[in-house]
Amino acid sequence: MDCLTSSTCNLAISEIVQKKSYEIDDDEADIVLKTSDGLLKAHKSVVRSCPYFAAIIDGSWIESQSSVITLDIFSFKSVKFVVEHMYKPKQSIDTNHDIGELITLVDMLGLQSLQELISSTMVVTVCHNFHKPCKDCIEGVMSTLQLASTYYLAEVRTKCLNWITKHFVKSWNSRPFSCLPEPLQQSCLKSLENSMNIENIIDLNLKTQQLQQILPSVKWAEPVKMLVKSLTTSCMTFMQQHFHDTLHSAKFKSLCQIDTWSLGSVEAIIFQAACNLPVDQACWSYLALEKITDELLKLGEDQQPLDPIYVDFIQRLFKAVENRLIQRVGMATKCSAWDAIPKTKQISIMQMGFFDPLDSYPKNSSDRPNPRHSLRRNHSLNAATASGDVSSKSRAPNAGLNTGALQRTTLRATIHGGRNPISPTAAARTTGTPRSSGISNVQSSNRGGPETLRPNSVRTTNASASRSNTSRLNSNLVGTSCQRSIDIICFTCLVFWLSRQFGCSRVCLVMYCECSLFLHTKSV
Repeated sequence: MDCLTSSTCNLAISEIVQKKSYEIDDDEADIVLKTSDGLLKAHKSVVRSCPYFAAIIDGSWIESQSSVITLDIFSFKSVKFVVEHMYKPKQSIDTNHDIGELITLVDMLGLQSLQELISSTMVVTVCHNFHKPCKDCIEGVMSTLQLASTYYLAEVRTKCLNWITKHFVKSWNSRPFSCLPEPLQQSCLKSLENSMNIENIIDLNLKTQQLQQILPSVKWAEPVKMLVKSLTTSCMTFMQQHFHDTLHSAKFKSLCQIDTWSLGSVEAIIFQAACNLPVDQACWSYLALEKITDELLKLGEDQQPLDPIYVDFIQRLFKAVENRLIQRVGMATKCSAWDAIPKTKQISIMQMGFFDPLDSYPKNSSDRPNPRHSLRRNHSLNAATASGDVSSKSRAPNAGLNTGALQRTTLRATIHGGRNPISPTAAARTTGTPRSSGISNVQSSNRGGPETLRPNSVRTTNASASRSNTSRLNSNLVGTSCQRSIDIICFTCLVFWLSRQFGCSRVCLVMYCECSLFLHTKSV
């Protein structure tokens, strides 16, 4: 026996054990396993095959000096089953055993062979071999998923996730699913998102809507409702990003064969995706639906007439995609899929979207208008008209505009009692009105004193000072005019850039004319 105890060869131990035919609780047992509800005698030579027991028996631990190993967190039944497996490997596990306690004990002891047996038992007895969902197997799959995730049973965990994904309408609408930890619920959601493809995306949208309707309004269902909301967003996003491929899928082609009431439920989902398509998907879907419409017309002529409800559905879907292109025509013209649309269709879409891109003009051609040159020419004409240096013929188109602006400026100065930004001296010089002989100048004290009026006889005339003041006033007016001209040019460039980005040139042109009139009025 001492020789057996000191042996380190597992093969030699197994042969001797088989020859001796050791049994649990016999007279030659030399170690005691203390459980929560009893004591179990065993042989060191047998339990040493377990890495956990070998580390205790042969290591430098306090337990190594004693013949008692404590396992008081486990029941006597579970420990006995594991030790019996060491003496003679088990082929099955009785249903009266606690699978959760067994897998915990086996994971601690590191018995790989028994771990595989427990995994297969969980699949058969607890998960019911993953058949159609029932009340018992839903609870069993949820508990198995937790154990498999905790003890790294990858194969069992994958099977559980696949089953939940396949039957998510019934499994998510259960209290055991809502009791799962949040990471496991997110794993189930991720598994569903990974299973999306162009063939099942329509069915997933329908099932998601069904799940939203049958979820009860109770507290335990609140986390599930949040998951369903995320799933709805993911399904719709996937459908929008793969709408063109979905139109060519077998599922979409089979819509003409389903009942009218079923088509109505699918119609709402497809139209919701069509109204929010990315521009590239809208271009490809526009071509695909146009081709489907042509094929339906040919089939209607050659064979028996198709269902008018389905034909009307395709036509309205085509119109919805076309409206999406019209709404985003400015962005659509920049994507690569836009070039696949025929030129006549492009022109029609741009006209309906009030879009006139600059790229429609020929490149490197003198016929292409330059907005900067046009802006500079118009501004020069306006400035010349305001200063009176342009003849009546050259400024005939702008004469009414500038005259009205001057009239409005004068009227505003009259109404507001002289608060016109133009100084009285400049106004008198511009309009040609004579100066008053009674009062020539108004001066205010820097300290806030009363205003004093000096008669014309007291004032001394200085010709050089007057010329200096006049030149300073002219330079200030020129600087102000230049600054306002720069503001007008910057504003015009901003308007043209916005019209270029968002395809609303006609609307921006109207805004430009109105704002130019306003700025010109300010500058005058």
